[in-house]
Amino acid sequence: MNIRLIIVLFILLLTIPAQGQRKRGKKVQRVQKISPEEQMRLEKLERMKSAMQKVMFIDSIVVDKKDFLQYYHLSPETGSISDGDDFFHIKENDDCFVYLNEIGNKCYYSQQETDSTSNLYYREAIDMKWSQPTLLAGINDEQHFRKVNYPYMMGDGTTFYFAAEGDPDGLGGYDIYMTTYDEEENRFLHPVNIGLPFNSEANDYLYVIDEYANLGWFATDRNQEEDKVCIYVFVPSEQRVTYSAEDYTPEELNNFAQINSISDTWDDEEVYSLAIHRLEEVRKQQKPKDEIDDIDFVINDDITYHQVSEFKQPENLLRFQQLTTLKNRQTMLKQMLDKTREIYAVANAAAREQMADDILAGEQEILTLHHETHKLEKAIRNAENSFLTKKQ
Repeated sequence: MNIRLIIVLFILLLTIPAQGQRKRGKKVQRVQKISPEEQMRLEKLERMKSAMQKVMFIDSIVVDKKDFLQYYHLSPETGSISDGDDFFHIKENDDCFVYLNEIGNKCYYSQQETDSTSNLYYREAIDMKWSQPTLLAGINDEQHFRKVNYPYMMGDGTTFYFAAEGDPDGLGGYDIYMTTYDEEENRFLHPVNIGLPFNSEANDYLYVIDEYANLGWFATDRNQEEDKVCIYVFVPSEQRVTYSAEDYTPEELNNFAQINSISDTWDDEEVYSLAIHRLEEVRKQQKPKDEIDDIDFVINDDITYHQVSEFKQPENLLRFQQLTTLKNRQTMLKQMLDKTREIYAVANAAAREQMADDILAGEQEILTLHHETHKLEKAIRNAENSFLTKKQ
């Protein structure tokens, strides 16, 4: 046999099995179909991601959901947030929450309806009694939310935050919304979803801005076990700044959207350090729950209440809550006035002239608060003594 032919045949024998192996190993790529609903969800996330707010998160803590309110360490000047059952002392509004303003004369709260939905209502203290509930106009007129809850009114009396579920344009579960009150129309304007990173496809709620401590709070159950919730503390910004797609990779933007690492948001060491210091201060100021429940309220010469639960008249429970709020406000004002007077004593004439009006205004407000607290205390004693006399 020709030697050249033998070499050619040998080469063919070596190459044929390898080519066959490549054919057998080749996989046909299949295009995965996405449902229209999933496509809409992905597009919605991308739109929100392109407008995502840049936020510095300074702290986070995972707690039991039933106790999560205890970890909102808010300044007394911001008002207070309570569980609806504890505030109204009735067991009919599970998981409904109340915001009471810093003066203690206005409250916003969630209430369940007969069709298992919930809406937000408002009450005002008039002559030391709560007015009838008023539905907040504009909050749920167009969206048709299934549930509306977790209200919070800013100190300006206009900017309002809440959480709702059931909005087709939402991300899923409870989303956080913002609206403003229109005094001329006597209604709230169209609510706006505040977007990423505060909202997610899980439940996100109770967005609070403490203007006095310059700290913000919100809760979420994203990536948490059942009955657990993560509370985030962040630094509010006066102007909304968004992440630029030119400065960050898609992976980094996803991490910011999901808040995978709060340390990744610490882009200003000074801002972070000052915020941590403010957080430590407000935590020190907040009393433990057992101390809050302990009271010394004289009813008459023979009876002194030591627990809030001892009040016999339901309206006195509300009055006492308002009384506590007024006293906290009075204490805070006295402290501010003392500091102002110290500065006034060493200030120059021009500075004294500017501070004089503030001192007079503060003194007048303290006097007004003193009269209001005296009236509340008297009303509580009269109501309790009247009840106790009838019982005898």
